[in-house]
Amino acid sequence: MPITNQAIPNLSAKTGLVKYIAILWKTLVIFGSIATLLYLAWGALDWIFSGSSQDRLKRAKDKMFNGIFGLTFLALSYAIIKLISVVTGLNILNPNWQVLK
Repeated sequence: MPITNQAIPNLSAKTGLVKYIAILWKTLVIFGSIATLLYLAWGALDWIFSGSSQDRLKRAKDKMFNGIFGLTFLALSYAIIKLISVVTGLNILNPNWQVLK
């Protein structure tokens, strides 16, 4: 009887670790996107409430820049994975190929 993981359906021993890595990447992108949007909103609120304080305004701009940088990083990671998929012919985000033993 094969060992199955009830938390991740349709995972067979044929796909092995590859499927776990794809699921982990997708999960990290979702949480990273949510965190980035929250950080952007936090920076925007800091900008609004900074008043005439140049120090608080600089910190707010830095937060927003870091949020945009994070969003760019997430988009680039997706673009790199898609590029690798096109070049190799493998669907990395939905692996259905057999893993060599």
